Amino acid sequence: MIVPAMVQRPLVGHRLIVLALIATGFLSFGLWVHHMFATGIPQLSLSFFSAASMAVAIPSGIQVFAWIATIAAARKFKIRTPMLFVLGFLFIFVLGGLTGVMVAVVPFNWQTHDTYFIVAHLHYVLFGGMVFPLFAAFYYWAPFVSAKPLSERLGKWAFWLMFTGFNVAFFPMHVTGLIGMPRRVYTYPEALGWGPLNMVSTVGAYIIAAGVLVFLLDLARNFRPTGGNNAGNIWNAGTLEWLPNDNYGVRSIPIITSNEPLWQQKDLSEDVAAGHYYLPGAPTGGRETIVTSAVDARPQYVLQMPGYGWPPLLAAAGTAGFFLSLTVKLILPALLFAVLAVWMMFKWVWQTDSAPTAEVDIGGGIRLPTYMSGPSSHSWWAMVVLILVSASIFGSMLFSYLFLWTVSPQVWSTPARLPQLAWPLASAALLGASGACIAWAGRSLARNLGVARRFSWLLPLAIILLIASVAAEILGQQATGLSPRASAYGASVYTIASLQGFYVVVAAMMAAYAVARARCGLLDARRRNSFDNMKLFWFYTVAQGWTGLALVHAFPRLVGSPA
Repeated sequence: MIVPAMVQRPLVGHRLIVLALIATGFLSFGLWVHHMFATGIPQLSLSFFSAASMAVAIPSGIQVFAWIATIAAARKFKIRTPMLFVLGFLFIFVLGGLTGVMVAVVPFNWQTHDTYFIVAHLHYVLFGGMVFPLFAAFYYWAPFVSAKPLSERLGKWAFWLMFTGFNVAFFPMHVTGLIGMPRRVYTYPEALGWGPLNMVSTVGAYIIAAGVLVFLLDLARNFRPTGGNNAGNIWNAGTLEWLPNDNYGVRSIPIITSNEPLWQQKDLSEDVAAGHYYLPGAPTGGRETIVTSAVDARPQYVLQMPGYGWPPLLAAAGTAGFFLSLTVKLILPALLFAVLAVWMMFKWVWQTDSAPTAEVDIGGGIRLPTYMSGPSSHSWWAMVVLILVSASIFGSMLFSYLFLWTVSPQVWSTPARLPQLAWPLASAALLGASGACIAWAGRSLARNLGVARRFSWLLPLAIILLIASVAAEILGQQATGLSPRASAYGASVYTIASLQGFYVVVAAMMAAYAVARARCGLLDARRRNSFDNMKLFWFYTVAQGWTGLALVHAFPRLVGSPA
């Protein structure tokens, strides 16, 4: 988005860049293993992950060459501060990618593993790939959130200090790594000769800090809260965020036919401000937007948005406090922050799950409903995405379990040492019974048959059954004397059970929320999103539990021990 605005030309190869981003995400599941090449990975695995580490250069190269082609297509443009940071990103990120291909080669990786060469590579990729684009974004979008843009003069000073300081700090680390300096060592004998290069790196670090200080000074001098009016589209960018808007959003929602609509649709800004498009008069009487189909953007329904309130802010603060407290091992504060975050999330969702109303006129002769459930609801698809993410996490657990079977057969449990079949069968039956309770509750909801009464006992029973399924699995493992600390096998088995327990806790909280909604008369055959989303997550939890039980109990019995 920054490159086209700076060169005043549409992005070259937009679809290719989108595909490259997807490919990068896919390949990233395997390329990180090059940090483990020196740990004794089997030869076949080394070949696979080495290929993945090299292959990521293809989508990365597509993106880089597309940006270069976009810049080259410009007839004339002035290099502003955001573009400086983008150009710095391109230079540094490409160098980091080149050393990334080097560490993907197994023999070279064995020589440089855990040396400062890896530190240099990592920072060229991460600092170049994230920090420089981040500062480009600060300068590019500052006029969007500030009544005054940041200074070009100070911005260029900040860039050159950071760019120079970065290369002075981290480029010598390639050399110190190649001559043997290990990472994570805070001191070393002077006779090794690493001192001069490390001093150069230290000077570079202070130069980076000076650049960041200049940026902070620029921010303090020039950033002004908008008060409803920002500095405007000073870049003549073509994307929608630069439409005229107030503190919440645009006056009306336009029809868009291109990636740079402000360039290609004349008078779009004026027409939006005049209310010539959809939702010009807030027909629901509150904040709202249009939910459209994913492929062709056809309007489907009006989504009523939340207003002002403390729950979103406190939920964010609680979430941040939870993870920061765990980072420094403050368990009790972390738990308190978690309770705050979850409570505020539930309160926020309670307020936003508004009652269905009649269809409203959004303009252009189109009338849309204000509530949708099932696959037509955005929240249903959000739950599907969450389930896909959860499945990838669970898949990683299963991969580690099976990988252990191939590389450490000596710690693998023999069929005779596994829990008796009664334990996993009982756990599987409890999982199925809990799913049946949820299905029964869903049928009652669809027919509006005593929803509050049936939910009051069906969902608590489902919670008890789900918790009992995890308890049966853990008790069965403990009956064999298996300990999570005794071996890698025990650790992997209990990790799978613990992950299932985490999902059980989340499902139980969602079910308790659905019971509360039903008891308050806020859940019926039409207003049912909270239950539908919970049901999706519940059925996934049951399926995940069955899969884990099959792998832990059936797989070893079928294949035996590798030992």
